[in-house]
Amino acid sequence: MLNSAEFDHLVIAVPDLQKYVEQCEDRLGVSAVDGGAHPGLGTANALLGLELSDELSDSLGLTRQSGPKPLTYLEILGPDPEQDPVLAAARLAGVTAPTVQRWAIRPDDFDGFVTAAARSREPRVRLGEVHDMTRRRPDGVVLDWRLTRRTPLPWSGIQPFLIDWKDSEHPASQEMPWVRLEKLWAASDEPAAVGSVLDFFGIALDIIAPGRQEGETEGLHAHLKGPGGSWTL
Repeated sequence: MLNSAEFDHLVIAVPDLQKYVEQCEDRLGVSAVDGGAHPGLGTANALLGLELSDELSDSLGLTRQSGPKPLTYLEILGPDPEQDPVLAAARLAGVTAPTVQRWAIRPDDFDGFVTAAARSREPRVRLGEVHDMTRRRPDGVVLDWRLTRRTPLPWSGIQPFLIDWKDSEHPASQEMPWVRLEKLWAASDEPAAVGSVLDFFGIALDIIAPGRQEGETEGLHAHLKGPGGSWTL
């Protein structure tokens, strides 16, 4: 591992935000809170606190968070009806149903990680460019952060992107319901190559062949559990 990093958040992309926030509540028994819009990108989100199961925390290889409230969350990302739908189309291309689109890790040294990736001898590790981002929460608080972004998503979103919340309050620190991430795995036709990329990040994920289970496509998959039930994507 280049330097220690923590699991930051998991992104579930949906074609209709309100519809699938309601479906999430039906499946898990909790209602996601309004996160706010991403100006100029055409999207908005809803959030749930996310606790990793002990088994996943132990096996994933990332730094395990301590304290009573982990700074980890689930982001449900969909089109913002108040913005031009053309803007959202690029970020949500091909999303016709809830999809585990990508995930973020939060390194202790963001710049050091980016530099090391650029110098890596592993040619398949490409973080893309660093972008500054902002959004305003419904309560008026403005969040500023930076992240790495590459298009198309590397390895169908299996390779994580990096995030740095700068001096902003972490989204998971606000009051919201919580669910548990019981399991996270990847499906890929190139398990050896994907495994080498994840090794660079110090991450260990189960990698299986796509289609081994019904509806299992290439990319990330997750099993979530809430007070009202479970949801596998």
